[in-house]
Amino acid sequence: MLMAATALLAGLCGCRQKIEEPMKIVDLRYKAQDSYDLAATGAKAFTILVVSTEPWTVTSEHPDWCIISEEEGDASEFDLVHTGKAEATSIQVQYYDNKQLDDRIDKITIQSDYWVGKVITVRQAGSAFLTVPANELDQEVDKSGGDCFIHVKSNQDWSARVTGGDWITVTDGATGNGAGTVTVSAQNNAKEMRFAEVTIFDRHNEAAAVVKFTQDGVQLVPGVTEIRAGYDQTSCEVDVTSNTQWVVVKNSDVDDWFQILTPSGNKDGKIQISLTPNDGTRLRSAVIILRNVVESEGDFVAEKYITIKQAYRVIPVVHVFDNDELGNWNVESASPPTYVSGSGMLFTNVCTLQKGSMPFGDYKFYWKEIKAVNSGVRIRAVFAYDDIEEIKFGLRISSSGKNVMYLDFNAASSGKSGKPDGYSVPEDIDFSVPHTFACRFLPIIDSEYCHVAIYLDDVLILEFDTSEKILDEVKWGTKINMYLSVDSGGAGDSAVLEKYEYSTPLDWGD
Repeated sequence: MLMAATALLAGLCGCRQKIEEPMKIVDLRYKAQDSYDLAATGAKAFTILVVSTEPWTVTSEHPDWCIISEEEGDASEFDLVHTGKAEATSIQVQYYDNKQLDDRIDKITIQSDYWVGKVITVRQAGSAFLTVPANELDQEVDKSGGDCFIHVKSNQDWSARVTGGDWITVTDGATGNGAGTVTVSAQNNAKEMRFAEVTIFDRHNEAAAVVKFTQDGVQLVPGVTEIRAGYDQTSCEVDVTSNTQWVVVKNSDVDDWFQILTPSGNKDGKIQISLTPNDGTRLRSAVIILRNVVESEGDFVAEKYITIKQAYRVIPVVHVFDNDELGNWNVESASPPTYVSGSGMLFTNVCTLQKGSMPFGDYKFYWKEIKAVNSGVRIRAVFAYDDIEEIKFGLRISSSGKNVMYLDFNAASSGKSGKPDGYSVPEDIDFSVPHTFACRFLPIIDSEYCHVAIYLDDVLILEFDTSEKILDEVKWGTKINMYLSVDSGGAGDSAVLEKYEYSTPLDWGD
């Protein structure tokens, strides 16, 4: 698009009489990008279009390595420019090859008379390069150790340093200029498989390549070091990555509430465990030990400890929705719901309750006597968080007239975090019978975020993990601003909320 700019010259002042010059208007139009990024050699020319009602110029800060085909041009008729009918001048901008190692920057200014329309930034890459062959970026090292080599191709100064692992050293070629070879020496390894890395830095001490080394040894890696099982969960398993035979034993035989079903394995496999339900009121915790099988006495033994935790049953707190419970909520609609004795709280269309600072935990809502007749009506709960992030779930009549589960989310208003996608909801739901919908939160180990699970009639519908990219304000322990409503329908739409249950977050002993 051709851009236009207009400005006025200020009048001149005398001692007694104000003398004003005629108003001067410059209509400068151009088509150009804000910036251009060019290759060091063989850079393609780019085009700028310019037209103005006054003489114009296109200038470079570095004319010694920039060629501009038309550096100035005459004015065009005002009416033609103003109506967009004037023919713009096509200007070609070309750059010489950059033979310097570093990048360089040029500024191109488009100006007409006193008016600077645009300053374009041109970045041309330098000719410096530094590479390592792709097949040398991951190197395997024998148990006995020895020398490995990194072949550097470059036209600049560089250096090599160990940036991970204490069992390798750079014994030759720690610095260089141009092409060169780095020698990396590895020690003997009689223990576990281990890892290290050497980084190649350019002349500015910036990392240009990272070479990873893996030395052979005992490999015995459990997929997790802690298992968290539900109170009624009867089985669990752990993936094992290994290159040898292994066994699994209990750390204490007193722990009789679980059994190891696969006490041994060879190479990659799974540890399978059976559990008895936890009918107590305290968390169960035990440790199992994974170790490799040795051929001879004195051989290295790798031991990995895995903690098994089993939850206890959390008894939910039941909140019957009567007038006393209603007094704990704020009415956000013109009229409040009404209590129906022996049944619950009757919500009619456009009836909303709100309660802030609700504690984190699991919530389950019991709805019945659902009378949904108008398209779009929603019977729902909304969990609201900071930055306008929301989890919304319930029942509704879709635009096509189907009785479906309502499930929706609001992502961050700042755009820094998204919302879950790729899910589907149940359809053809029988509204003539009662329904429950629930939202459950679980902590993610070593994270401030949480796992979210949403249920309809105790059937899991959707589960996801919050993160920096998904509902980033929904963090473990966050207070909830909650809404309960029947809305977006019409006359005749209503539902009764009998009660809701709240379960406190389980204490995993963290």
